[in-house]
Amino acid sequence: MTGQVLERRPLITIVFLLEGMPNLGIEFVVDTGFTDYLTLPEEAIQVMRLPFSHRAYGTLADGNPIEFDVYAATILWSDKACVVPVVATGKRPLLGTSLLEQYELKIEFVEKGRVSITKMEV
Repeated sequence: MTGQVLERRPLITIVFLLEGMPNLGIEFVVDTGFTDYLTLPEEAIQVMRLPFSHRAYGTLADGNPIEFDVYAATILWSDKACVVPVVATGKRPLLGTSLLEQYELKIEFVEKGRVSITKMEV
């Protein structure tokens, strides 16, 4: 999987396999400080009609507690359909480190630099 750096943000497009709707590609910022899978704004989740999974609690980087809704989404990851949790929060879609487990992430940190995510041989 490849993407590029724009305005100092490493970006990867993730394809969502939506029930009863066309597949939808969304650009995500790779965020190694986010330890979950994906985030999307609540409005996007509603438009995509993702099913509610559960309510969760966490702690922000500043130490403040947060409560948020989690939804289930089927995405195309390494050319396979994969169901992952999506946290409803923020304004910018984020891709976290849980989705990167057992993958190698390479980023060329220059404008329009290459971003690649490759399955590791373990």
